[in-house]
Amino acid sequence: MVTQPYIFTPNPSEYDIDTSLKEITEHGDSLFPVSVYLTNHPADQANMIHTHWHRELEILYIFRGKMEIKVEGVSYIAKEGELVFIPANQLHEALNYQQTACTFFAIVFDATFIESRVSDLIQQSYLDPLLHSADQQAIHITSDFVSHMRIQQALTHIIDLFALKEPLYELAIKAELFLFIKYLCQNTQYINRNKKPIDSKSKLNTYKCKKILLFIEENYQRPVTLEEVSQYIGYSKEHFCRFFKRNFQMSFFTYLNKFRIKKAEYLLLHTDLKIIEIALETGFDDPNYFTTLFKRETALTPSNYRKRPSNTTSL
Repeated sequence: MVTQPYIFTPNPSEYDIDTSLKEITEHGDSLFPVSVYLTNHPADQANMIHTHWHRELEILYIFRGKMEIKVEGVSYIAKEGELVFIPANQLHEALNYQQTACTFFAIVFDATFIESRVSDLIQQSYLDPLLHSADQQAIHITSDFVSHMRIQQALTHIIDLFALKEPLYELAIKAELFLFIKYLCQNTQYINRNKKPIDSKSKLNTYKCKKILLFIEENYQRPVTLEEVSQYIGYSKEHFCRFFKRNFQMSFFTYLNKFRIKKAEYLLLHTDLKIIEIALETGFDDPNYFTTLFKRETALTPSNYRKRPSNTTSL
């Protein structure tokens, strides 16, 4: 496996995650939505991957050491040579396990990269159940898998291809991802037998939380009322407020404003929009209130935040 002289980008950090816990890093681009990251974590670092979600699929390959990976609240202890396949839009994080150092690769790709243009036999029989099933869980790939060595080989090829970028490497990566899917499908019985039970209450809570975060993502740029979001979730205002506080440890409007400020921070660093335009773009009708709230959250005025030296660092 090639790890030198090519220098891999480390896994995105907590600064690449917005207040909805969505990762804002672009993985590749619209023409080739694939990225590979290599991250080294020392034995004394408790948090290895901050809690987040993204629309892309992810394969975590443990190259050295071990770590605990949590996906939608289910824990997987992954050691050297093992992998965890994480479906799209699922909350996940990774923690230090027994004070062990860990080196891992993350292969992140959009489902559209491998999907069929039409709903053919391959799409219906193999891709849809794996990529779009409502109850799809993460898959912990261990040495018990029938095709464990072939899966390792496919991922090693992807990592090397991405690093070297020789002619036609994009086509080769796509081919290796199809092989990876093939080997997963060969282990359907093993996967179903080892699915970890998730109680219905936890599943409903997760669904409701995701629905709230989606509502915020789609509506933060305009005025939002408590009645509106409560009806969207299917709760009374009182029930919604209790539910939100229990799951997010703050009130809905406190969270919404923090989310808007996070979006404003990004616009300040990455666009030339005027501050009043950014205020309106992020859902604040009153620029003075925006400035007051921004300073309360960041300890800087919007103009000073834009001028600070750290604005040269990409989010």
